[in-house]
Amino acid sequence: MFEDVHPGDPIPLLASFWNNLKAMVRARRLLPGVGVRLREMPFGTIVNFDANAAVWDHPWRVSLESKQATLSKGLVDGIEPKIGDRFMSGDKKNPDPPRLSIASSRFTSSEVSLICVEIVCDEAWKTKTASIVQVARLSDTDPGTPGDGNTPLLPPALSGRKTRYPLVLLRKDDNDNVTAFQIAYFNLRHVALFPSGTTNEARVRHFFFPT
Repeated sequence: MFEDVHPGDPIPLLASFWNNLKAMVRARRLLPGVGVRLREMPFGTIVNFDANAAVWDHPWRVSLESKQATLSKGLVDGIEPKIGDRFMSGDKKNPDPPRLSIASSRFTSSEVSLICVEIVCDEAWKTKTASIVQVARLSDTDPGTPGDGNTPLLPPALSGRKTRYPLVLLRKDDNDNVTAFQIAYFNLRHVALFPSGTTNEARVRHFFFPT
């Protein structure tokens, strides 16, 4: 390391200190690697890095083909949802995952739609079954009859101890092409809570958390 320099020390000692200090600064300079660009500024160094986008195979990941959606396996309280009568990851008899047909009738007047996980709760308000559905609005009573509900801020309390959570937003352009925008990226946990002093099903509040 460097020796301390004090007032009155001989010039050679100061020069030695200065040269060693410059050598240390040079040794600690950032060196760019492959795909890295450095730009030195008065306030520091800007580092730019070029890299290929990484593929993240997360739960609920959606892909669209010929107006059909395929979703990667996701779980709600450890339960795998079904698309129709088949689990979303497929089964031994037919290992190919089922596809969800995108219905043009299930879009709002603004040409948006939702792919949701719809759960049914048991008498203790725990998740009993789960399925993947397409709806125009989150609180539509009947998925096949778009527009009969509004857009709630929380997952809706549907009759029959049901609720929905949005996984994917679908948007349709003027040429009837559909684009998917992912909403959920993690397996989910569901909790149902009642306001204090009531057990009225219509007043239950549903919450979903990533797990």
